[in-house]
Amino acid sequence: MSAGKYLATAGDCVACHTRPGGKPFEGGLAIETPFGTIYTPNITPSEQDGIGAFSDRDFLRALQHGISPSGSPYYPAFPYTSYTKVDDEDLLAIKAYLMSVEPSSYRPPKTHLRWPFSIRDLMFGWQDLYLNAERYNADPNRGDDWNRGAYLVEGLGHCGECHTPRNLAGATEKSKAMTGAVIDGWYAPNLTDALDAGLERWSVDELAAFLGTGIAKTAHDSDPNGTGDAPVTEALGPMAEVVHDSLSKLTKADLYAMAVYLKDLPAKTEPTHQPPAPNRLSAADEESGRDLYMAHCSACHQDHGQGRTPYFPALRGNPAVTITEPNDVIKTLLLGAPADPSDAFSPYVVMPAFGSILTDEQIATVASYIRASWGNDAAPVQSADVKVLR
Repeated sequence: MSAGKYLATAGDCVACHTRPGGKPFEGGLAIETPFGTIYTPNITPSEQDGIGAFSDRDFLRALQHGISPSGSPYYPAFPYTSYTKVDDEDLLAIKAYLMSVEPSSYRPPKTHLRWPFSIRDLMFGWQDLYLNAERYNADPNRGDDWNRGAYLVEGLGHCGECHTPRNLAGATEKSKAMTGAVIDGWYAPNLTDALDAGLERWSVDELAAFLGTGIAKTAHDSDPNGTGDAPVTEALGPMAEVVHDSLSKLTKADLYAMAVYLKDLPAKTEPTHQPPAPNRLSAADEESGRDLYMAHCSACHQDHGQGRTPYFPALRGNPAVTITEPNDVIKTLLLGAPADPSDAFSPYVVMPAFGSILTDEQIATVASYIRASWGNDAAPVQSADVKVLR
């Protein structure tokens, strides 16, 4: 793999610049924002419809300053607020790779935002407030792995774009960096949390393995036999796509460096996205939840949520289950997981969708039961939460 292709993979460029059914990098993916729908541009080397006419200066200006060759500002759905940390040499290597792919004449639909957000020049003021257009500077007091990890996580990996909450202007809140956020209905968890819900229990090697495979295999409490073979948790939703398209293709050294950096993030309290709910289930909800679980879930995840090594993850002690925000549990129950291993990061991820079988109330009940059973102690789910995500 060429250096440019590797760096473009690290930046996961193909994920946003490829629409369903489209060719890689020709754009057209619809990104829903609170301000309207943004369609990603064609970044193939077509001179008329892509970036074929971009000079090196144009390319650097776009990724480091959020300015197009015509001089108009880009909307921050394009994560140039992170890419600005990447040095010129690496960005120009990406440009060289993109110029080598097959050009496409596809023209994505025009972006339509509500007024006044449709006035693109207003973005100049946004950039003055929220864009710090500086390259990453290595910390001389840190080791090579830490600095490499910081460069990837904060720059090309743009992890904070999903794992950081945004303000009303759509900018990430720096004081709450990496403390978790809701993305397309899924919850990107707090990466700084020193509690069990965060990364404190994971070793650097375990975290690096999770980044590369989407599966955490440890000998923690959720593996009663202590073999370390049972999947303790798995990447879901958008994170599964990131693993499949990007992280799984990075070197072990880079994954290790990212894990070193992430493990060293100072703990911060994650913001509250919804009112707290009582952790105790009523007797009626527990009985209903158990009945639903036994009917639909126990064949794979077993009577006591212990899973079945190595095909079905344990649900007890699973961070994806017990995390404060229940979005990932709800979305997984509604949508299932890809049955085709080529569509996922792991052949183990095979789960039917229950959205057409169970009502909102039933999804909420079984999710609440799973989150409160076998030593799990997470808040119950409300049917209104399911309705919103359905």
